[in-house]
Amino acid sequence: MLDIILLAMLAAFILLRLRSELGKKTGNEPLPPAAPRPSSRGGDRTTVDADYEDVSARNDTVIDMEEDPALRKAYQDIRRADSSFDVPTFVGGARAAYEMILEAFWSGDKETLRNFLDDSVYNQFTAAIDAREQNGYRLENRLVDIAEAEVADAKLEGRTAELVVRFKAEIIAVTKDGDGNLIEGNLSEAVEVNDRWTFSRDTKSRDPNWLLVATRAG
Repeated sequence: MLDIILLAMLAAFILLRLRSELGKKTGNEPLPPAAPRPSSRGGDRTTVDADYEDVSARNDTVIDMEEDPALRKAYQDIRRADSSFDVPTFVGGARAAYEMILEAFWSGDKETLRNFLDDSVYNQFTAAIDAREQNGYRLENRLVDIAEAEVADAKLEGRTAELVVRFKAEIIAVTKDGDGNLIEGNLSEAVEVNDRWTFSRDTKSRDPNWLLVATRAG
């Protein structure tokens, strides 16, 4: 009987300690979704701090973390000229443009190319398309993967921003004649290509799109 009384007293003691500990707040509890951050200026807050939600503030962090001082300065110059400039967004757009431009060139889609290229590069690409068509050749190329896409150089000249993006990609490149005979390439073997494409944009323009103004291998 004494053992039962002792066990009951021990159980009651443990239960009280658990209730006491579980009811405490340590100050490190995660905020619920959409809850406003506490203000260091005191007082109740009914809205989220603007700098907490500001995309530009997050991009400033990206720029500050850039190890290359020349790139970091160029990013800062471009941001001063155009506050909407965002490095990750630009690189994502450059990857998409790389794929769309290559596929348009391979298929001979001049209308799509017109939207992405400046006059000089457009003339070069369309001349290559015309020469290919005159020879009766067609491309059956396919972009397998873009392994890397990173900014290699950047600058602001006047109001014009220019960024050089280095691409490393795997491509299946096949050329056939009008009768479908293989001229060059292998449908089952991808080749690695390294390109440096230069994109340009007037930072004062309302048009958010960047144009491809130069291409080279390497």
